[in-house]
Amino acid sequence: MSKTGTRLDPSQPDILDSPLFAYGTLQIDSVLHTLLGRVPSKSAAQLVGWRAVRLPERPYPGLVPQSNHIAAGHLLTGLSPAEWALLDRFEDPDYDLLQVEVDGQTASAYAWRKNFLDLDWNLERFVEDELPAYVERCATWLARDRAAAATT
Repeated sequence: MSKTGTRLDPSQPDILDSPLFAYGTLQIDSVLHTLLGRVPSKSAAQLVGWRAVRLPERPYPGLVPQSNHIAAGHLLTGLSPAEWALLDRFEDPDYDLLQVEVDGQTASAYAWRKNFLDLDWNLERFVEDELPAYVERCATWLARDRAAAATT
């Protein structure tokens, strides 16, 4: 599938019916629970030809195409249309939502399209060093998102 492109609309049936390949913070139960109020079904997965890299001045990673690499993550399944919409608002606008082949099936993934560091993002280091503050940041974002929705 495509390795570059524009951000797909998560309300389209082909996206709604596909799992989300989570390679960064969205594979962490406490982040998912903070944002969605639950942890969706998930299974370990690998995306060949892609790499989760560190981003300048951001604690979360970006997914970039890179031969001879494999991005480890999880396939999230059973996301509702409202959850897809929320996650799409949550993701930085510098990501493109696109479809990729993960372990022999079509999945959706948020791929980074800006500058990145030539360093692998490390999930374990993130959990040790950044997770509590990041979960709080997610809760703050969610409160602002709900307040904005209530005023429209």
